[in-house]
Amino acid sequence: MRILSRLLVLLGVVVIVVSAVLLGKDVIDINQLHAVANANRSTSFPSPLNNVLITYVLSVVGAFLTGLGISMPRGQVRP
Repeated sequence: MRILSRLLVLLGVVVIVVSAVLLGKDVIDINQLHAVANANRSTSFPSPLNNVLITYVLSVVGAFLTGLGISMPRGQVRP
């Protein structure tokens, strides 16, 4: 069971690193699209970047809590 726990933690860290890289790419894309959208308007509109960052933080916290719950040892079965 200890190997499975460590494997899950390693997999969780890999997923978090990959999601951080994808978040960086998404932030760059959103900033470019927002700049293009505002270029031909007389009034500006809010950037969706804050919502993306909030969603990312919530997904990382959820993944961490799920991994923590999975890797916690179960209660001992009494004979």
